[in-house]
Amino acid sequence: MRARYSLRRRVGWWLLPPLLILLAINAVLSFQSALDAVNRAYDRSLTAALRAVAEQTHSLGGEIHVDIPYSAFEVFEESGQERMYYAVLAPDGALLTGYPELAPSALPPPGGEVLIATTHYRGGEVRLGVLRKRLYDPELGPDDAVTIVFAESTGSRDELARALFLDSLRRQLLLVGAGALLIVLALTSAFRPLLALRDTIRQRHEEDLTPVSATNVPSEVSPLIDAINHHMGRLSAMLVARRRFLADAAHQIRTPLAVLSTQAEYGLRQHDPDEMRRTLASLLESIRGARRLANQMLTMSHAEAVNGLIEERAELDLVAMAREVALELAPLALKKRIALEFEGPDTAISLRGNAAMLREMLANLIDNALRYSPPDSQVVVAVAAWDKDAVISVSDQGPGIPEGERENVFKRFYRILGQGDSEGSGLGLAIVREICWAHGGRLTLKDGADGRGLCVEVELPRGGN
Repeated sequence: MRARYSLRRRVGWWLLPPLLILLAINAVLSFQSALDAVNRAYDRSLTAALRAVAEQTHSLGGEIHVDIPYSAFEVFEESGQERMYYAVLAPDGALLTGYPELAPSALPPPGGEVLIATTHYRGGEVRLGVLRKRLYDPELGPDDAVTIVFAESTGSRDELARALFLDSLRRQLLLVGAGALLIVLALTSAFRPLLALRDTIRQRHEEDLTPVSATNVPSEVSPLIDAINHHMGRLSAMLVARRRFLADAAHQIRTPLAVLSTQAEYGLRQHDPDEMRRTLASLLESIRGARRLANQMLTMSHAEAVNGLIEERAELDLVAMAREVALELAPLALKKRIALEFEGPDTAISLRGNAAMLREMLANLIDNALRYSPPDSQVVVAVAAWDKDAVISVSDQGPGIPEGERENVFKRFYRILGQGDSEGSGLGLAIVREICWAHGGRLTLKDGADGRGLCVEVELPRGGN
C-alpha cells in the first residue's frame, strides 16, 4: 500500500530548498560586502601612512632623503597582530629604504593618487598600497618620482569581516526562522477550511448524498468539490435505481411465486398420472414466465445509464447484428406461422455502442412484434442509414397501440388489457427505450403499413452518445 503524503509537508519541502539556496547566495554576498567594507576602512589607514611617508620624502642636489615618521605606523597600532612592510624606491627602481622585493605589479601616475590591491608577500596575503611622489629636483632629470609602498597583512581584516558576516548571518537566520514559522502558520490557516470540510463530510448521515456546499472553501478546492458532488449525484441516482428495482422485483415476483406454490401444492394432491402431467406442464410454463420476468428485470437494471455498464462501447455492424437476432427468433415466428422478413443494405452500417445491450434491444423489439401478432401475419425488420444516424424499424400486423396508450407502454410492467399472451412482463418497450436513450437515440411509435399494426422506429447516432 502506497504511503500517504501530507500536502502541507510537501509545500513546506518545496519552499525550504529555494529558501536555503537564497540564504546561501545571500551569505556569500554578505561576506563579500563585509570584506569590502572592512577593506575600505583599513585602506584609509594605509593611504594615511603612505601620505605621511610622502610628506617626509624630499630631494636636494640629486640626493634623496627619506624619513619614516612614527605617525605612519601609529594608525596600525590598534591591530598590533598585523605585520607591516614598507619600501621606498628611487626613480630608477633602486631600493632607498625598507623591505627588498616589495615591488608593486602596477604603478599609479605621479601626483598623489594611491593604488591599493591585494597580493602575496613572504608567504602571506597582504594589502599593498602604492603612491608616487614627484621630488621636483633638476638633478634627477624629468623622471624624478619616487615610489612609496606600504603593505599590511590581512589577518585583522579577515577577522573583522568574519565577525561582521556572522553577525549579519545570525540576523538572517532569525529572519528565515521567523519566515518558516509564518509559512507554517499560513499553511495551517490555508488548510483549515479543508479540515472543516472533512469534518462536515464525516458528520454526514450515511444516506445523505446531497451536494457538498462550496462556500468558505478556497477556489482551488472547488473543482474537487464539484467532482465529489458529481460522484455523489451518480451514487444517489444509482441507489434510487436500486431501490426502484428491488421494489419492482418484490412486487412483480410475488404473484409468479404464489402461482408456482399453488400449482406445486395442487400437483402433490393428485394421484392420476395424466393430471399430474398436466399440472407439471402448467408449472413448467409458469417457471418459464418467471424466468423471463427475472431476465428482463436484470436486463432493465443493466440498461439503466446510472449503473455505468452500458458505457462500455465498441464499433459494431448493426446490419449483421439485426440479421443474427432475427435468425435466432425465426423458430418463434415459424411456431406462430408468422412471416419474419429482414430488409437491410448489403454493406455494413458501422455504429459505436454496447453490443450486448443493442442485441437485447433488437431481441425485445422483434419478440414483442411476434408475440403480439396473429398467425399468418407478417413482421418486417428493417435497418437503414440516414445521414449520421442509423435507423431500426420493426413493423407488425398485430392489434397496434392506441395513441392514448403509447406513452404508457414505456412504463415498467404496464400492459394493455386484452392484448398479448400471458408470458409478457410489461418490460419489453421500457427496456428498449432505456437502451435507446443510453445511446443518445430517439424512439418513435407509429402505425404500421396501411394503418394496421405497430411500427417501432429507433434512431441511433452512428458515432455513439
